[in-house]
Order: sequence, then C-alpha cells, then structure tokens
Amino acid sequence: MAIPSLPPTNNPENTVLRGDNDASIIGLYASLAAGGLMLAYAIYYVTVVNVNDDYSYLTLGVITGLTAVSIIGMHEWFRYQKGPDRGENPIEEYGGAIGVLMGALSAVWIPRFAVFYAGKEEDWISVQEGDVWMPVWLATLQTLSMILVMEISTRSIKRHSLGTLPRTIVILAPLSLAFSAIGIWLDYSRGELETFVTLSIVLLTVSAILYSLRLDRDILYLLSSGMAVFLPIYIALGEGEIEYAGLLVPAVVIVGITATDRSLSKKMIENGSGFVVSAILFCQLYASESSADFVFADFLISEYPFGLTFWLWFALLVGWFAPTTMQRTPAMPIGLALALALLVDEAALIGWTVGVAAFVYLETRPQARDWVVRLTFMAMIVSWWISAAIGSQNQRTLTTFGEFSLSSVEASAYLLFPILVLLGFWAQARGRVRVLDGPPMLLILASLNIPLLEESSVSLSIFITAASLYQLHYVLGKGDYDDEKTKLLFSALTVSPILASLFIQTDAQPNLLDILLPIVAAASIFAICNYHRDGSRSLMLRFEMTAILSLILMFLANNLDNGHNMQLLIDPETSVSLTLLCLALVSFLLIFEGGGFSHTTPREKLVGMAYLVSAAIISAVIIEFEGGRLSSLVLRDALVASVPLFVSFRTKQLFDLSEEARTIGSITLILLLIAGMTDVSGGLLALPVLVLVAQRSALHVSTPTLISLPFFAVAYASFFEGKGNTIWKFFDSLPYLGDSTELLFFASPRWTSLLLLIVPAFVLFYFPQEKSRAGGSRYGPEQLFGPAVAVLLAATFLLPDPKVAPIIVVAAITAGAWKQGVVHWFWVSPLATVWAVFQLLDFINSGGYVGGDINYDYSYLCGGLMGMIQYLLLENGTLLQNVNEEGSNPDVLEYLSPVSRTYGYIFTLATGGISGLLPFISALLAGWDGLKNGFPILLHGSVFVQFFTLYWWLLDLDIDSQNALLWPIFVGLIMLNLSWREVNPYVHAVAPQFSYDEMDDTPFDIERDFGIFGSAFLLVALLPYMDYLDIEQVFGLSIVLISIHHVILGFQRDQGWRRLLSLIGMPSGLIITGWAYEGLIMVVMLFLAALTLIGQAVLYASRGGLEIGSTKEGVTPFVSEIGLPSLEKHNLLVESSKKARENIPIAEEEEGKASLEEEVKMSEPPKRPTITPLFSSFDTDFGIRLEPSLVSDLKGLIESSENVDFTKWSPVLAISSNGAIVLNWERKDQSEE
Repeated sequence: MAIPSLPPTNNPENTVLRGDNDASIIGLYASLAAGGLMLAYAIYYVTVVNVNDDYSYLTLGVITGLTAVSIIGMHEWFRYQKGPDRGENPIEEYGGAIGVLMGALSAVWIPRFAVFYAGKEEDWISVQEGDVWMPVWLATLQTLSMILVMEISTRSIKRHSLGTLPRTIVILAPLSLAFSAIGIWLDYSRGELETFVTLSIVLLTVSAILYSLRLDRDILYLLSSGMAVFLPIYIALGEGEIEYAGLLVPAVVIVGITATDRSLSKKMIENGSGFVVSAILFCQLYASESSADFVFADFLISEYPFGLTFWLWFALLVGWFAPTTMQRTPAMPIGLALALALLVDEAALIGWTVGVAAFVYLETRPQARDWVVRLTFMAMIVSWWISAAIGSQNQRTLTTFGEFSLSSVEASAYLLFPILVLLGFWAQARGRVRVLDGPPMLLILASLNIPLLEESSVSLSIFITAASLYQLHYVLGKGDYDDEKTKLLFSALTVSPILASLFIQTDAQPNLLDILLPIVAAASIFAICNYHRDGSRSLMLRFEMTAILSLILMFLANNLDNGHNMQLLIDPETSVSLTLLCLALVSFLLIFEGGGFSHTTPREKLVGMAYLVSAAIISAVIIEFEGGRLSSLVLRDALVASVPLFVSFRTKQLFDLSEEARTIGSITLILLLIAGMTDVSGGLLALPVLVLVAQRSALHVSTPTLISLPFFAVAYASFFEGKGNTIWKFFDSLPYLGDSTELLFFASPRWTSLLLLIVPAFVLFYFPQEKSRAGGSRYGPEQLFGPAVAVLLAATFLLPDPKVAPIIVVAAITAGAWKQGVVHWFWVSPLATVWAVFQLLDFINSGGYVGGDINYDYSYLCGGLMGMIQYLLLENGTLLQNVNEEGSNPDVLEYLSPVSRTYGYIFTLATGGISGLLPFISALLAGWDGLKNGFPILLHGSVFVQFFTLYWWLLDLDIDSQNALLWPIFVGLIMLNLSWREVNPYVHAVAPQFSYDEMDDTPFDIERDFGIFGSAFLLVALLPYMDYLDIEQVFGLSIVLISIHHVILGFQRDQGWRRLLSLIGMPSGLIITGWAYEGLIMVVMLFLAALTLIGQAVLYASRGGLEIGSTKEGVTPFVSEIGLPSLEKHNLLVESSKKARENIPIAEEEEGKASLEEEVKMSEPPKRPTITPLFSSFDTDFGIRLEPSLVSDLKGLIESSENVDFTKWSPVLAISSNGAIVLNWERKDQSEE
C-alpha cells in the first residue's frame, strides 16, 4: 500500500474520532466570545455609567492594582511551597485570571486619574475645553499601560506555567478595552477617528494577535485575529461612519503576515482565514452602498471608485498572496474572487483582469487542490452575478475609448460572461470543475439575473440557451456517472437555465424572436434527449419533459400577453386556437411518452396524469376567459380526454401487479377525476372521465378509487349544476331530478344519484367475471364499501326531506362497516358524525321542536365522543373483531388509534361554546395520552393548549386570567423534578430518536427532554407573571437558580446539554438581576457574569476532553486538568481494590468463582453469537469491544489516507485519559518497541 511519490518526511496528522465534546467545542467558543463582550461592557459600565467623580478612578485603580500585585505574590508563594514544576490547580488558575483582570482595569483607571490630576487639578499639562476635557492622547496612554500589563502577565504566566484561563484573560483584556473604550475615545476626538485613536486601536489589536502567539494557544490566536477584523466593522456600524472600517486594511495585512510564518500551525492559519475573508466581504458590501472613500486616521488615501471597497480587495491580495502560495490560506483565492463582486468602474476592470489571470494561474498549478479551484470558480460566478445585477441597475459607463464606450451591462453580458463560460468549459474539459460547480451553475445564475436580462438584448438569452443545450448534449453523452439518478440530476441542471432566462427576458422585452425562441428551445431539448434515448425509455420522469411542457406554455403565454404589444392582431378566436394548438402538442407528447406507443411504468403514468391535470386547468382558464365557441369547448375537452382514453385503449395488459403498482394506479385514476373537474363543454369531459375511472376501478378492483368515486360524483354534480349547454343542461331539465337539495353543507342537484349509480353498475357488471377469476374474487367488504355508500347516498338524494337522513345513513354505514370489517370507514366516521349531527340539529332548530336553538357545538362534541369511543373500542379489540387479517394492512391500521384520538381532542377543543371546561379537559386528556403512549411531542404540545384553554375558561368564569400562567410554571417544576430524580413517567417506552451519526437509532433521553422543556415552561411563563406582579428581579434570580441546578448536575453527571443551558442562563440571569437592582449590584453582576463565562470555557474543554491546540506546528495539544477527577484518588481506589482481592484466601476465591460460574450458567440465557470484535491484552484483566460502526469508520479513514506511506507509518487507535478516541499515526519502528 505504499505510495512511491510520497516524500519520506511527510508526517500524517492524527484524527480525533470521538472527543466526547458534546457541548465542549460550542461551550468553549461561545463562553470565550460572550465573556469577552461581557467584560467589555462591564468596563464601559463602570467607567462611564457608574463613576460619580474623577477621584473614584484613583480608588478603583489602586484597589485593582493592589489586588493584581497580591495575586502575583500568591503565585510566588505557591512556587516557593510546591516548586516550579507543580501541576495545574484551580486556585492559581482562577486567581491568575482575576489578577490579569484587575491589572487590566488598573491600567485603564490609573492613567485616567493621572491625566485628570495633572491637567485639571495641577495644570501641569494642557487639556481640552468643555465638558469633554480629556486629551486625545489619553487613549494611547491607556493602550500602552494595557500592553505593559499584558507583558507582565505573560511573563508571570510563563514563569508559573499557568493554564488556559489566565492566558485567555490576557488576550481578552486589550480586545475588551478596544470594544468598550472606542466610544469614549471618539468623544475625546470630537467624533473623528484621528491619529492617536487609530494608533491605539491598531496597537491593541496587534498586541492581542502577537501575545496570543506567545501564549501558545491556537484558539486565542483565532479569537484575537477574528476580533481584530471584527472591531473595525463594529466601530463603523456603531458610529455610522463607514470610513472607520478602513482600520480593517492594516488588520488584514497583519493577519496575513503572521500566516507566512511556517513555524505556526497550518491548521490554525487555515481556520482563521475563513473569518477574515468573511469580514472583508461584509465590509465591502457595507462600503459599496455609500461609495465610501478610503480614509486612514486623518488622511484621505484615495477616492471612490478606488475607495474602501477596492483597498479591502487590494489588502487581501497583497497581504495574503504569500501565505496562499505556501498553501496555508485556501480561503484567500476564494475570498479574492468573491471580493470582485462590489468593485465598480475602472477598479472593476482592474480587479476582473487580475481575477481571471489569477484563476488561470491557479487552475494550471498542479499543487493547487481541486476543491480550491472549484470554490474559486464558484466565487467568480457569484461575484459576476452580483456585479452584473448592480451594474445593470446603475447603468454606469466603465471606460471610454474614443467614440466607443463600454457600459456595465455590455461588459457583464457580452464580455465577462462569455469569458467565464469559456473558462468553465476549459476547466471542465480538464477535469478541474464538475457539473455542480462548473458552467451549469454559471448558466443557472445568469438565467436568474433579472436586472441584467431586463437591460440586455435577446442575444444573451440565445447565448444562455445555446450554452445550456451544449451542456445537455455533453452531460447526456458522458457515461462515467455513479448511477442513473446523478445523470438525470445533472441534465436537469443544464436545462433549467433555458427556462429561467426565456421566462424573464421574453416577458421584459417582447419581440418576434423572443416569442419563437421557447418553442425552438423545446424542440431542441426533445431532439437532444431523443438522440441520446436509451432504447424505448420514456422521458416522463425526467426534468427535460417538464422543461419541454413549460416552454410550450411559455410560447402560448408570450403570444397571448405580448401579441398586442407587437401589433399582432390576436383576437379571442385566435387566442383560443393557439391554446388548442398548444394543448394538442401537450396531448401528443403525453400520449407518446405516457404509454400510447410503448410500455410505461405505473409511476410514469402517474406523472403524465399530473402533467395532464396542469394542462387541463390552464387551458380551461384561458378558454373560459377568452370565451370560446361550443366547437372550441368540445375540441378542448376532446383533446384532454384523448390522453387517458388512448392510453387506456392501448393498455391491453398490466405487467406490474405489485401492491405498489396498484396504489400508484389508484392515485393516477384519482388525478384523472381531478382533471374531469376542468370540464368546459357541459359534461363531455367529466362524464366520460367518471365512466372511465369507474370502469377501470371495477375491472381492476381498486379499493381507494372505489371509495373515492362517490365523493367525486357528488362534487361533479354540485360544481357543474347549471353550467354548460350539453349533458349537464339536459340533466338540469329533468323533472324532479333537476331540483336542488341541501343534504350537504352546499346545494346539490338530485340528479347526483345518476352519477352515483354509475359506480355500483360497473361493479355489478364485472362482479361475475371477478368471481370466476382463478385466484378467487378480489371483491370483499372493503371493496364493496364505496359502491354501497354510493347506493345509500343516491337513495338519500332522492328523499323529499333529507335533513334527517344523514344521521340514519351514517349510523347504517357505521354499523355495516363494523359488521363487515370495513376499517376504512372509521378514518372519517367522526367527521361524518359531525356532519350528520349538524344536519339533525339544523332540522330541530329550524322546526322549533324544543322551544329554542340547540348550540351547534354539540355536533363537535358528538364527533369528539365518536373519536374517543372509536379509540376505546379499538383498544379492547371490539372495533376490528370482524376485520379479515389477511386482507388488511397492519401498517395502516397502526395509525387508526392516534387518528381517532386526534379527532376526539380536536373536536372537543371546539366545544367552547358549551363550556370552557370541555376544551381544558380535552387538553389534559391529550397530555395523559402522551404520557401513556410515550409521545413527548403530544405531552409538551398539550401544555400550551392547556394554558390557553385554562386562560379562556377563567375569562368565562370572570376570574383573573393571568393566574393561568401558574399552570405551565407548575408543570415546569414537575418536569425539572422528574429530570433531577431521573424518573421515567411514561407508561410505554418512547420511540428511539433517529441519528445520522450512528448505525442504530439512539435511545430517547427522557432526563434531557424533561430538563429542557421544564426549564422552558417555567421561565417562559414566569416572565409575564413576574411582570404582572411587578417583581421582575425574581425572574432573574430564578434563571440563576435553574442554571446553578443544571451546571451542578451537568458536571456531576457529565451532561453537556445541562452545561449549555447554564452557559446561556447563568450570565443572563445575573444581568437581569443586576438590571432590576442597578447600582453597585449591577457592577458586581456584570463582572461575575464575565468571569463565569470565561471560567466555564476551561471546564467545558476539560470535561469534554477537548484538546486546545498550540500555535506552533507539530506541538502536542493541551488538555486542561481543571475539573477532572483527582488522579491520586483514582490510583488509591485501584490499589485498595487490588489489596482487597489479594486478601481473599485462594481456596475461598476458587470456591466462590466455581459457585458463581454455576449460578451464571443456570440463570443466564444462551448467549447470541458476538458480532462486535473483542480485543484483549496480556497486561490487563479486561477486554475492549469496538462497535462495528467505529471499526467501519476506522477502516474508511485508513483507506482514505492516500498520502501516508504505510511502509513507515502504522495506524494506532488510542484512548486518552479524558476519554478522547484518536486515530494516531506512529512510526513502525516506534510502534514495534
């Protein structure tokens, strides 16, 4: 397996397979960032809001300075007592962090007082006039003082070998000062970012970056470099001056310079480059809106268009070109291409010239990674799309050469776009870019560039169409695809630009060429697909068929909408004729591809029917709007009906008799019934369709269609009553049958019974044939249920007064369905009960039989009771006792129980008009249902419903409705208690959760679920209730208490979700509490929240086994021991257990082992064969079992390591002391030792 081209000095990188960092990585980054921001706000709050006079700065500075010095003395005492090689301990870690923080605060406040005393008190130095008297250079003085504290702290940290926590404070201190003091310093300079302020910001950010390298933590480097580029954006957004973002230019250059140092970790540099590029792009977007100039300090460097946007792009090019050539910043070429998007005028010409040349250079470099080339090309595509859209809206002139001028639209559409397309074809031919990141994506984005298409000529659409057709021919002609689905996906991507570009441009600039282009494109697509057709395979399931039909529709729409604009005399008759012509083309295609001339699958017929429904709806709307003659209406319905009739006539035999095929066929017939609803001729489409579907359903015994036919018959008659001049008109003229009845919620003609009787008529016709079938008749109670319903409804429609009939019909159908085991009825029986009871109540109320009106909500109550009764009968087996088990589908019946209960809950919730107690009881029953059947979603959702129903009930009772908030508070407390006690209240087991990371589903974590939702219910309800009682501080204290509860259990039980909740909740609760009390308590809470956040970072990292990398290449990552169990205690326990085993006499031990083995043999069942590999060692008395998923991942990682010389390196699975599972690469001579 050795690779000869591999350099012998290449060291493979270790891979962490499981770091147990459930919340560690998120907690680490989130707590560091949030802690830094909290610290910045705390400094600002103390400095500006909470200081009453200038002498307070002296008091604060002296106290914090003495605290810092005393902590230095503490470190020296520990060094004297335990020596310089002592291990980490929490006292020194947290003490060191506090010392750095106190020193940083002292460095801010003492210079502030010194300037006050020297200027205002003694007049030794000159100060400014007015309320803001502080000199501008005070910012630089505070900055230098901060750097001095950083230097002292860094030396102390290295002297005493302190861990990550104090090092983090060293880096956060200058960054926090910059964030908190920038507003104050700008007040000193009267709102101008002048030299001293600029120098201070640059010194603070640069010192943070450099000291992070000295302190040797990669996360601190990433944090400092990220904050260095974020700070200028923060200043610009906060002050409303985009020119202030010019500070980003030196920050980008400095970060780029540090990236050139080969001694620094390559992985660290790569991780940091992405954020820098994102910051530049965001700042460019912000700067382009105001056409900002590039201003640095008090000096104007250059004006727009070579303003801030150009200089940001230039800083990325110059500052990061060197590390990019060293393959240390792969994000740079991608970011450089994206940064081209917002360059304008001459700057855009220069930038795009450099960008195209740089891409050619990158693509031709063999060491350039393919993914970098692909993402760079994608970035160029995105940049072109943005710049073209902006340039098309602004209509700018880029340059002028004599009498010739090049506009932004012309440059984007006819110069740059063809260049990019040719570059894409070239890179695609060389194998550097693929379909998903190559020319098809460029063509898709070009077709969606609405401003460019609206401003350019039709030649752009022609170019997009021609390029897309070439790509379609290229994709269909290739044979090196993994599977057929990939090929079809790629062909779909190549066709979609044609649709989008023609749709946009032909609508914006109508002319004769635009109108003809869609039909030409449709013919071209069909020709290319037919050229590459594999045998007689249909195009029905491919996107190209959708594109062809859409282009035909586009051709029709362009003719109808734009004909008058081009002075073409298109009258209504011509419009109808064009519609019929296009419908004829669609019908021919559907017949040709849908089974009229070749065999097709049921799925293809289904898709073809969906196309037919769409075409039928569109053509019906157009013809109804234009008002066609009767001959046109008849021809239209004939064209629609010709597709199913011709395909049905040609289908002599069904080859696929599987259950899936039968289901798809049933759906196809139902779609055909929907197409019949588009009848425009008065029954010449709907009636043949109804007859055809009834005939096919009866012939092939399609249960879903036989059940659906009665409902469609009623819908046809009700919808088409009084419409048309053919069949429906004849039915309406029949005596008695032409009358209307209000059997349903809407008026329906009595001749509905004629349509209903079609269904049982065909069943009776094919029933003898089915009985003589070799396999026996397929007609059973379920299949005959639909025809029986049709007969009952037909008889009901013929009754003189049908109000009382529904309750009788529903009762009869329910009894018959139970008796014959027709389970499908019970899916809708509660709905039918509501309808029947409603009709009965309407009959009683209209006749005044009880002396007053009965509330119609009783119909919902009856429907709810029907659902619950149905559920109870289903549970005890009575409901399904007559069901034929062989003919029923158990998977479908599994959902009947929850559906019945859902009917009961929903309908009972609608009974508020009877009593507000009923909906509340329904919500309580839903919650109990969730507990009983193991449905957490139902349980949690019911709590919300319980609150609202209780709220409305209290309103009805004239009781203070705000007290309803006590209910979710009470529920939340119960859930928290159950989570703490690890009690499972569910009667049945909860279904496991699906996991993409594991081979098997993961068990449902009940403790986590109750802990999260209990906290949410408690706090969400507590906030408005405490506000109602006007005691907001209780809410903050409640958050703190809950967070303390979660953080204690989170570290005791090693549960990351609890630690995450405390990460968010602890500082939030402290701030809310301080906000309520204000004053000194607010100050204490702010600093406490900041230290809590930063301190938790190390605990998350250590408990999760998260390794903090070094800034240097090849150095072993650091793992903090703070928060881990004591190793000495662990060793003592191990030794004591060994001694206890040694003290047992040998004879007793052997007897105990023998008796234990006999008991185990008698009690244990036979073991199943073990499929997970077990590894053992001679040095240990225990084995190691690896799950198959882990072994598979290991094999995949090892096989994917193409750059590893296996003759010199050996893969070794290592488990560290903190539980991290790492795939190490060790030299074979080293591993053999």
